[in-house]
Amino acid sequence: MGTLLSIAGVALLFVVCLLGLASLVFGLPGTFIIFGAAAVYAWATGFAIIEWTIPAGLLAMAIVGEVVELLAGSAVASSAGTEPSRRVTLATIAGAIVGGIVGTPFLFGIGSLLGAMGGAFVGAALAVGSIGGSLGDSLRTGFAALRGRLLGFIVKSAIAVTMLLVLVLAFIP
Repeated sequence: MGTLLSIAGVALLFVVCLLGLASLVFGLPGTFIIFGAAAVYAWATGFAIIEWTIPAGLLAMAIVGEVVELLAGSAVASSAGTEPSRRVTLATIAGAIVGGIVGTPFLFGIGSLLGAMGGAFVGAALAVGSIGGSLGDSLRTGFAALRGRLLGFIVKSAIAVTMLLVLVLAFIP
């Protein structure tokens, strides 16, 4: 019975982690879902297989992933050839958040990723236009914000995959 319960626990851990990975597409904090599943499993098993250092490392990775995703769009937009400004940075972040929320119901939730990228574009472009930038500058900055948001998603996804690999390696003696 103990072996069956152990197998079920490991299976549940990895199912939740895979769901966390898939949730990234919907704009959810999947890296924190992976961390949470690992922490609960480690605690429930008395840190026998997964030592406390692994959830601690996963938490650090999750925080880095979220920060990179949040700031990538605005950082790229601010360096798009126009003068970097706090207004462009905040507008890019706000646009991505609003776009993600608005896009969530579309395309089975994948619209949140597309909405966040589109929102980053619109926010950055409007911010550049509001400070007197030309249409070309606005579009260039908007596309840079869109690329940055996509880059942030890719980096965060790579971090989530790395987190899963760390967990898999924890089970290999």
